[in-house]
Amino acid sequence: MRRKIKNSLSLKVFLWVFSALIICSTLIYGIVLTVLPRQYQFTSNKQLYSNTQILVSRLQDMSYEDAVNEIYNFCIENNSAAKLRSDKETVSFGAIKTSPANTNVTVSSITTFITFAHSETKYTFVVSSLSQTADLIVILMFRFLPAVLFTIILLSAFSAFICSRVIVSPIAKISQISKRMTSVDTTWKCDIKSNDEIGVLASSLNTMAGRLQETIEELTNANSRLTDDMEKTKALEEQRRNFFAAVSHELKTPLTILKGQLENMIWGYGDYRNHDKYLPEALKSTEDIEHLVKEIIAISKTQSMDLQGTLQEISLKQSIHDAVQAILPLAQNKDIEIHQKIGKDRVLSVNAGLWHKALSNIIGNAVGHSPGGEAVFISMQSWESRYVLVIENTGTAIPKEDLPQLFTPFYRADKSRSKATGGSGLGLYIVKTILDLHGMVYGIKNTDRGVAFFLYINE
Repeated sequence: MRRKIKNSLSLKVFLWVFSALIICSTLIYGIVLTVLPRQYQFTSNKQLYSNTQILVSRLQDMSYEDAVNEIYNFCIENNSAAKLRSDKETVSFGAIKTSPANTNVTVSSITTFITFAHSETKYTFVVSSLSQTADLIVILMFRFLPAVLFTIILLSAFSAFICSRVIVSPIAKISQISKRMTSVDTTWKCDIKSNDEIGVLASSLNTMAGRLQETIEELTNANSRLTDDMEKTKALEEQRRNFFAAVSHELKTPLTILKGQLENMIWGYGDYRNHDKYLPEALKSTEDIEHLVKEIIAISKTQSMDLQGTLQEISLKQSIHDAVQAILPLAQNKDIEIHQKIGKDRVLSVNAGLWHKALSNIIGNAVGHSPGGEAVFISMQSWESRYVLVIENTGTAIPKEDLPQLFTPFYRADKSRSKATGGSGLGLYIVKTILDLHGMVYGIKNTDRGVAFFLYINE
């Protein structure tokens, strides 16, 4: 039985509500049993006292003979007894017959003094209440106690049953739905409609089921596509991990390709007997290796360079002009216009060679990553009371998750670009190395029309 109660929420709620109602009802009945008779006795005594005072005030204006009749009527109306005592006599009024066994009669007495009209005799006037009503209330409440307790138990059980059904029924329904959810069954719908917490929970479950169904469908479709491309994806992932591992891998890959091409041409393997076709490819591999080695060497020299003694003052406007002229053939080839709005010229204290390299990489990167027919804007702007050089290209944007990685060596935001089409992956890393060496603040962000590189200019 204890285990059944433990595992049944409905039974728990029933017992809790039933017990609470029994206790509360019993306490209320006990309080009424205690307070009601006392309150009634207090009220009766108060009323008797008030009536007695009124009577006494009237009696003082009456003769003794008239007063006797008035007192007699008062005792009848107020269910009381009275006595008039003087030195010579005692007169009683309103005596009530009671059985000797009746010990529940409550007697409350009021004593006062009175002198009647045309008489000098002083009387002691005593009024006693003979009401048994308060005691009868207690007797009746005790007499009906079994019936009252039975009624309380019956009503408590009925109320507890209704409460347990109302409270537990929606919870039980939600519990069944949760069991179906564990088996990824989304064909159900919780039809509980209310504005309370349970209604909100039901609505949330329905929303969750809909989203779960959508997710399952998306995952099914994605799994179907992934299954078809699994081998290709594995190969590309392995190649990507190897490519970004270290500089040694960057050198190893083109060297391996070059070696394979030359060996196949030497041995005349397959199509490689056509030297005229593969010698230009071998030369291109050699040039890629040479370019990568030069950039790695340049980075190494830059990182270890001490700028002291190499700084010189140069014109910002002139340095931008020189960098634009160097990249202009590539821009014209892609039909890209370069707009300059520098305004007032400024003088920078930098290493001229390194600054030109950094500026050329930035502008070249903007032109290289712009679609044909777009534009590049070079301008000087004021951000928060500081001057900023902004180089912005249009027609493209960089995924937000790629922005923090753009200055990482060998990192390419555009995964479709390779060394053959998009450089070595060291361009922005070289920019970072040079600008860090000069202590400059810089960054890259997406704009409404493209991507902008910004550089705070030190005055």
